[in-house]
Amino acid sequence: MTQSPTPLLFALYEQASVGCGGAPSMWTHPLDERLQVNSLDRWRDTALTAEQANLDALFFADVLGLYDVYGGSADAALQWAVEAPATDPFMYVPALAALTERLAFVVRAYTTYEHPFSLARRFGTLDHLSGGRIGWNIVTSYLSSAARNFGMDEMLKHGDRYARADEFMEVFYKLLEGSWDQSAVVADKESRTYARPGSVRPISHVGEHYRVDGPALTSPSPQRTPTLFQAGWSPRGRQFAAEHAEVILLPKKEPHEIAEGLADIRSRARTLGRPDGAVRSMALARIVTAPTASEAQEKFEDLQRTYRVEAQLVSYAGDTGIDLSQYRDDEPLTTETNGLTSYVVKGGPGSEPLTAGDVRRKFSSVTRGTDLVFVGTPASVAEQIAEHSSVSGLDGYMINPLIRPGSLNDFAELVVPELAKRGLYDTDPQSGTLRSRLRADGADLLDPSHPGGRLRRP
Repeated sequence: MTQSPTPLLFALYEQASVGCGGAPSMWTHPLDERLQVNSLDRWRDTALTAEQANLDALFFADVLGLYDVYGGSADAALQWAVEAPATDPFMYVPALAALTERLAFVVRAYTTYEHPFSLARRFGTLDHLSGGRIGWNIVTSYLSSAARNFGMDEMLKHGDRYARADEFMEVFYKLLEGSWDQSAVVADKESRTYARPGSVRPISHVGEHYRVDGPALTSPSPQRTPTLFQAGWSPRGRQFAAEHAEVILLPKKEPHEIAEGLADIRSRARTLGRPDGAVRSMALARIVTAPTASEAQEKFEDLQRTYRVEAQLVSYAGDTGIDLSQYRDDEPLTTETNGLTSYVVKGGPGSEPLTAGDVRRKFSSVTRGTDLVFVGTPASVAEQIAEHSSVSGLDGYMINPLIRPGSLNDFAELVVPELAKRGLYDTDPQSGTLRSRLRADGADLLDPSHPGGRLRRP
């Protein structure tokens, strides 16, 4: 008997800025509405469309500095609105959670620039207010401008960022999982007791980077710890993901490379005692679709006419810390960078560097040459997704729209029915916490094998 396909995970990748890093010039398209970034009505419409389409989550990327590497200043970034302005996505989530019933929200926060005590409080609050519909995209850092905004002379070295992140996570788990017993809150008016005596205790953490007395100020929320997303692809990033991540987010497109990388991460996770299936995976994907193949191709060509490679090179320079304006086409890029090193090499970790010409050629198209893109009729796009997920082993895709709201509307109206026909899309309304939707056992809390789950008190 042929086994029925398992529905994939699907989320919407957004950013509270005008020019998203994936294709920053697309805000200039006549049909794009990114200039309404400061309008709550615009975000309400996005969230409601995502919920009606039964997407699993709305994911907010974020940056904490301007892209000022290209040409030695932020002028080009401001001209093209490359991930600028960058308004605070944390402020949007409570409003959008109140306007929706089922949609989950994932927010990026940086371990280098946050403090674990205040971040634990913020996520604990959001998890309560949303009924457990909150995830955290764990990022260390990658912009030198962000480091200067937080009083540092320069960005921490790659290894130092992860060392700091390791201790950050330890404190974060101690607060949200270890400082309050699961049964601490009795909230009994008759006995005038909110929390049982002795059930809430300080964590008394003293480490290299943090001294935190505790306990957490929020009581245990539906998930206690938000569902954990992470996107590291370097060897150190993969190790961090194997230990902490519940969902890996991949900015990769080649299915065999994805399969190899996921196998490595999951092998590392098993070595750390985490069970099979503990680490789910999603890749960023762009979709250009229309009822006929010719219409889809015309839509793609229309997007190409709006796309500008200059804006994309500004984004690349900020991501990697490499000013491409200083390189000839035949020059190999340096790999001695504190930025996103996986964007500098041709293949996986340790492979040879790209040349400046390689990058310029890859970025000559709206698909950037490095992005996962599905173009065609709705049926064709659904078949491409089915084949890609089968080879790569991915659990799902995060839709990165080229045009807002058109790309989301096209996916919801045209592609979702085709995916559902193939058993690849769950059209039943979602309920429960974000974590319960991802875990095979439907549990709300971190698995006991997870470093956070091991700290949880009964």
